[in-house]
Amino acid sequence: MTARDIAGWTGGRLTGRPDAVVLAGRADSRLCRDGDLYVALPGERTDGHLHVTDAWAAGASTVLADEAKDLPSVPAGKALIGVPDPLAALQEVARVLRNAAGDLRVAAITGSNGKTTTKDILASIMKAWIGDDVLTTRGNYNSDIGLPLMLLELRPHHRMAVLEMGMNRPGEIALLAGIARPAVAVVTNIGSAHVGLLGSREAIAREKRHIFDGAGPDSVAVVPADEPWNPVLLEGYPGTIRRFGESESKGWDAVTDRGLDGWDLRWRGAPAHLSLPGRHSVRNAMAAVEAALALGAPEEAVVRGLSSVEAPSGRSQVVRGALTVVRDYYNANPESLQAALDLVSGIRVEGRLIVVLGELRELGSETEGALRAAGGAVAAASPDAVYLFGDDLVVVEEALRSRGFAGSLRRYAEIAGLRDALASDLRPGDLVLLKGSRGSELERLDDIVEGVGSG
Repeated sequence: MTARDIAGWTGGRLTGRPDAVVLAGRADSRLCRDGDLYVALPGERTDGHLHVTDAWAAGASTVLADEAKDLPSVPAGKALIGVPDPLAALQEVARVLRNAAGDLRVAAITGSNGKTTTKDILASIMKAWIGDDVLTTRGNYNSDIGLPLMLLELRPHHRMAVLEMGMNRPGEIALLAGIARPAVAVVTNIGSAHVGLLGSREAIAREKRHIFDGAGPDSVAVVPADEPWNPVLLEGYPGTIRRFGESESKGWDAVTDRGLDGWDLRWRGAPAHLSLPGRHSVRNAMAAVEAALALGAPEEAVVRGLSSVEAPSGRSQVVRGALTVVRDYYNANPESLQAALDLVSGIRVEGRLIVVLGELRELGSETEGALRAAGGAVAAASPDAVYLFGDDLVVVEEALRSRGFAGSLRRYAEIAGLRDALASDLRPGDLVLLKGSRGSELERLDDIVEGVGSG
């Protein structure tokens, strides 16, 4: 597409080179490359309009910006499109591109936990079937900004798209579903993530159900068989419903736990190995398989896809060295914490079990009860030592002490103190779980835990 195309679709005012070619989109000037559309947006730390010149210098051919801002002059060979609302304009560009890809089959995944892993497994199956003709959500590009940016990467060869849909505000799922128009939509579960934003699990379910907006009789909904909020999710749904989970384990002939090495599976008589550890990973695989079958994937591709999945960084990712480290610090809520504890508490290593827990966020009125329950869950896992990071985790600390936790227990408000303590306390042979919400940034501990034994 060109700058002229984008200006026409958005009703924007075009300055500079009309035939400037746009190949992809970015909302971060530091990531811009040749041929990018840079979308200038206000952020928590800075305003993207302050970095328009940086974006052009980095290679962006075109900038989409607020026409009311004081914007720099357009360099030779570049383009600027002024609009009243750059985010709404970006979403409109994505909508146009999606609608133009008439034969594209879209699968969308949402849920309180497991949506990224389910997306990765489904994408792996689709790629085992049709190769590189699959567009897949990268990283955290699952928001009202990220999903449209992904759709700007649609190419004529793409036959399918596997898109993750997150939620940071009411109405976001409805917006994303309206842009992507999925033929197959998966809800992994309704948990406590974002209950602080919406107030209740019922409210979360009512928001998540919007992934089915616009569904017709040929659409497919994939939901957990044991989800108590299914009546809310599926009320009036006109398409086919496929269910997954232990109670709907049709075709899953054998599931053998290999600990941190994942699972040996037998599905419809064929062996496969899922490298992702934890029982929750099997559940995510069951959801992905139902979605893949709904999209028409052959059984052989399902087996190959299951066997080729790798854990994304920070999501139940196992790193082995002098220590065995489970990095699970992309998000944290009571359900995902329990899943992580279930995983590590069943593993035997020559050293100690160490739990490093960061903050659990967006729990609203459920925060104190959830934190006390988290303390109970950590105590039940019987780790040798627990390191808590964050002021709010004083509640977890109190819960652990009230349960008579006998291991080493420390809490830190600053990352520097936590880093120093781990550097001096960890020993080769230990198993370390790093678990926390994204805002805790526990990846700042990676160099400490990976450095144990290196000297």
